[in-house]
Amino acid sequence: MVDALIIDACRTPRGIGKAGKGALSGIHPQQLGATVLRALAERTGIDTADVDDIIWGTSSQRGQQSGDLGRMSALDAGYDFRASGVTLDRFCGSGITSVNMAAASIMSGSEDLVIAGGTEMMSMEGRRGEGPFMMDAGNLRLRARHPQSHQGVCADESTDWGSRVNRRPPTPSNTAISTRASFRFIKRMAAWHSTGRNIHDHRPRSKDLQV
Repeated sequence: MVDALIIDACRTPRGIGKAGKGALSGIHPQQLGATVLRALAERTGIDTADVDDIIWGTSSQRGQQSGDLGRMSALDAGYDFRASGVTLDRFCGSGITSVNMAAASIMSGSEDLVIAGGTEMMSMEGRRGEGPFMMDAGNLRLRARHPQSHQGVCADESTDWGSRVNRRPPTPSNTAISTRASFRFIKRMAAWHSTGRNIHDHRPRSKDLQV
């Protein structure tokens, strides 16, 4: 079995994540994915025709995020058409699952060069359809067998549970600020240029910093 090596990694800036707000809200999800894929090709100098596969994670595969987002993003990034792409959904674990599958494919000897990652445009209009999104997508028979709470409700409950046992996990906002302040991963940023200006991570408001 061969080793799977990570050659490089990068990401786009983080936005607010609300429809119609923030510097990234008007960007097509394929263009957001293409920003990362283009940056990887430029930074590493790879011939995109040598890319065996692009494994991409996207949870809400509807609207502008449908139609094999990984493949479309690669084409939009100028990749060779011979670089194939697939898009998977494991909810919040979609991106890490893509990386795991890429590593497994290389270690098994099936492929030599794989790009893995994901896109989730949280500010996309109608990304979950009308009304609250349920994991069972309206399948009442499944709901009777396996009732599943909304993921947002589960997140709130998990946070509340942590405080009840006197644990105060760092909030995503605090973690993002401390990481940015210490310049960790600064080289991983694939900048998005819009109307002549450089877009960086959204800075949380002061009220978001309260634990």
